[in-house]
Amino acid sequence: MRLSLLIFIVLFESSLWAQIKPLKDFPFSAGEKVSYHALYEWGFIEIKAGLVEFSVDESHRNEQKEFLFRSIGNSLPQYDWIFKVRDTFQSRVLKANLVPVYYKRSTNEGDYQVRNETHFNLANQTIDMKLFNSDDGHRKSSIKYEPGIFDLQTAVYFARLLDFRTAAMGETYTFSIIIDGELYKIPIRYEGKESLVLDNKTTYNCFRISTKLIEGTIFKSNQTITIWVSDDGRQIPVRVIAPIIVGTVKAELDQYIDGASSD
Repeated sequence: MRLSLLIFIVLFESSLWAQIKPLKDFPFSAGEKVSYHALYEWGFIEIKAGLVEFSVDESHRNEQKEFLFRSIGNSLPQYDWIFKVRDTFQSRVLKANLVPVYYKRSTNEGDYQVRNETHFNLANQTIDMKLFNSDDGHRKSSIKYEPGIFDLQTAVYFARLLDFRTAAMGETYTFSIIIDGELYKIPIRYEGKESLVLDNKTTYNCFRISTKLIEGTIFKSNQTITIWVSDDGRQIPVRVIAPIIVGTVKAELDQYIDGASSD
């Protein structure tokens, strides 16, 4: 599990709809772009080390409308000599219900590379994967499809449908997601409302939520990641803080471009 998108993890399961009421309308549409700056903090040291951008587009395929989700995470060139990051994630989902169709991960982080493709084959009820990483090489994997299983990137957008206005303080939900060929279930906890002032002095009224990290190269298992989501109908992640082996990674909202409504 790697840096650029992990910090936005929110996981789901098929009982989601019974547990929490979704928003009536999608809080995003084609044309939306959201960018973040990623900071590394260690004691009194704070370094703006990278940029992450999420975008939403739309297409038609097999007479069905789809959302195209794309995210790119890069370290800043001046810090590439320390740890170079070039990550791209792409997802195709049915626009009607955000059911995943296809997911691709292409990451280069230091000397570590990942090239994964995941096909959600709804007709034969399987999730078929072609997986590669520079440590283990190539492999294929297939698991049974069940409603409520998401790829990592689609989960980020599906999370924005959760209506935390109806959640009780401390209430916990458990979600399911495929990460690098494995299925994980991780709880997310609602922690109330909070007014948040970003480093650029912009103030947001937010819902605060938290979840647990999955252990990886720079992350320890069972550490808590905290996410602040805007309470403005758009449900945008505004700040994310995740502990790593040495120090902390923080992502803060840099720019938001609203998408044009489309049917």
